[in-house]
Amino acid sequence: MRKNVKLLSTISIAAALAGGTITALNNNVETAANSTVEAASITLPSGYTKSAIIKWNQTGRASKALINASKKGMIENTYSGAGSDDTLVNVTNLSHSQKVELSKYTLSLINSARHQLGKKSWTYKAGALHFADRVAEQYYSHNKSCWDADHYVPGIKRAAKASGLNSRVGQVYEDEAALPISSTYHTNMRTMSALKNQIYFNVKQMLFGGFYGLYSQMNDSSRYTEWEHAGDLLGCRTEHYDAKTKYFGISFSGLRGDSSKISVHMMGVAKRYIQNYKKFNR
Repeated sequence: MRKNVKLLSTISIAAALAGGTITALNNNVETAANSTVEAASITLPSGYTKSAIIKWNQTGRASKALINASKKGMIENTYSGAGSDDTLVNVTNLSHSQKVELSKYTLSLINSARHQLGKKSWTYKAGALHFADRVAEQYYSHNKSCWDADHYVPGIKRAAKASGLNSRVGQVYEDEAALPISSTYHTNMRTMSALKNQIYFNVKQMLFGGFYGLYSQMNDSSRYTEWEHAGDLLGCRTEHYDAKTKYFGISFSGLRGDSSKISVHMMGVAKRYIQNYKKFNR
């Protein structure tokens, strides 16, 4: 990424959630999950365009149309497609198959948005998931998290090198978020469906201006401050340089002594950064 911007909304929203003030928002999202059997997707409202995202990433200026579209996107996208899987899991100790499932679920959301802008799909890759796991381990081992001021770049670089990736280009791989904390979810335990609901909310935040706040504040324009995550996920940071597609995997890390704070590591790998395919595919 051009700047090491993190999903600040998750920091602010987590702080609010800790006081229990956003339980209604979580309930709003969770209730919708069991209402239909449609495929999981996110709809980009009118006014949410490639040119607007590129403009913000190049200039830091958001048009009124982009802000309004982002507000609409946060408010109107309510169906997570999370289903009703009541399997209770420890988010920081998931099985490989569960992480594959969550990676593919997250991809369905990202790709639904990419397709609306005429972009190619990202694809799941075991090497990308292994990379995500290595990044999560680096965060946990050094007690780093999304609540820090920046990505843990030294750890990402070490994980990249171990995965056969270019480690000299810095932080070009991670879109990081934090799982919302509420009176219901304040440990590393939740059901698979609840976890998908929270990932759905995180992806919405990334696409729609890094929204932070309460459900009642979703119409507040000041809550929408960055589209760099959107630029990365949608391939709209520049006119020509963005990778056409990426390999993808997702993993999670906790903090020692605080099981309420779970960081989400969404790792996208462009082919141009793979230096050793044997190590990457191992």
